[in-house]
Amino acid sequence: MLICVDTSGSMQGGAEAVAKAVVLEAMRTAHAQRRACYVYAFGGPEEIVELELGADVAGIGELARFLAQGFRGGTDICGPLERVVARLTESRWQLADLLIASDGEFGATPEVARTVARAKSELGLRVQGVLIGDRETLGLLELADDVFWVRDWRRYGTSDADS
Repeated sequence: MLICVDTSGSMQGGAEAVAKAVVLEAMRTAHAQRRACYVYAFGGPEEIVELELGADVAGIGELARFLAQGFRGGTDICGPLERVVARLTESRWQLADLLIASDGEFGATPEVARTVARAKSELGLRVQGVLIGDRETLGLLELADDVFWVRDWRRYGTSDADS
């Protein structure tokens, strides 16, 4: 399982806390299904950190440190998507699914959107989106096969909440 989690400025507070909870649940699900799990946290251009998650005590500690990070700036989905598609060429990740947790306030370039579409048609990539926000956005809708919408995210924290 490959996961892209948005930690840009628009996600700060409750939305980011929900997105990071999604990562925790995805890790739990991957572990239960005996699947590998790799996470990309992203913000603006060139703001990407990544971690392969181990489903043991050390892995949970690494994940806790990893999830404490955030970028707080702009949003660029293209860098993480390019890394995801590159990872799909590795034998270990060829059957991976992609989960994107974001408020959807981004747009992939046409080239990157075509690259993801090719990965879906040629490699069987499935893309699931968790939209944490008040309105649908084209950014996530153009990439995801299915979008799960969390509309009431504000009850999970305020704009100054620490995730």
